[in-house]
Amino acid sequence: MEPSAVIWVLDDDERFCALLLSRFHSLGWQSKIFHQSRALLTALATETPGLLVLDEMLPERRGGDMLAALRLQGHAFPVLMLSAMRSPRDRIAGLEAGADDYLGKPFEFRELQLRIERLLAASSAPGVHQVSPPAQECYAIETLHFDVQQAQILSPNGSITRLSRGDAALLQALCRRPSEVIGRQTLARISGSLVDVSQSRSIDVRIGRLRRLLNDLLAGRFDAIESCRGQGYRIVPEVQLIEPPSGD
Repeated sequence: MEPSAVIWVLDDDERFCALLLSRFHSLGWQSKIFHQSRALLTALATETPGLLVLDEMLPERRGGDMLAALRLQGHAFPVLMLSAMRSPRDRIAGLEAGADDYLGKPFEFRELQLRIERLLAASSAPGVHQVSPPAQECYAIETLHFDVQQAQILSPNGSITRLSRGDAALLQALCRRPSEVIGRQTLARISGSLVDVSQSRSIDVRIGRLRRLLNDLLAGRFDAIESCRGQGYRIVPEVQLIEPPSGD
């Protein structure tokens, strides 16, 4: 592995991070440590890691929920998720959220090293480089214009409907994969929910609310979001990616 590879770590355990920093340094790896997701998101505005080691149990939000949002925004760097939750269900949830690998705590450092080396070799990661922030996206949903960054829908009559961040993320996910069924658990993570969909109908309530809104804005011409029993949901109207409005 190239010695210039840059590893980022997001974990709120300062002693654990200090140990990783020391071990990474001994291998000739560069690294950055973050204890809060906000600090990492700020750094991502100007650079990207060769690989992210991500703790699942962060104090402000679940690592898997954050990762699902990063993947939705287009960040494709490899992610190795760490977690004290080691059950098959937990591992599957981490991988479904977008992790490339999942390692339970406690672990042998040699195993972590080998997993990182494998992921970096597979992605041919060059380390940190300057990148542009994720592009703003706008979609035409039949006659509606959905501005993702502004979290709003513009109707033909000029009226604007504001969306919550969670609902905007849900609609963006559906628009990015038009006519494709997206699973309930995936949608729940994208919306920021911490609830297991096998034990709650909260995602169905949110999708139902979003469906009614779109149906109203489209004057009932469509049942805008279709429920596919046992699978998930898909958006029904024609969707096109369009140019965002130019700023002044």
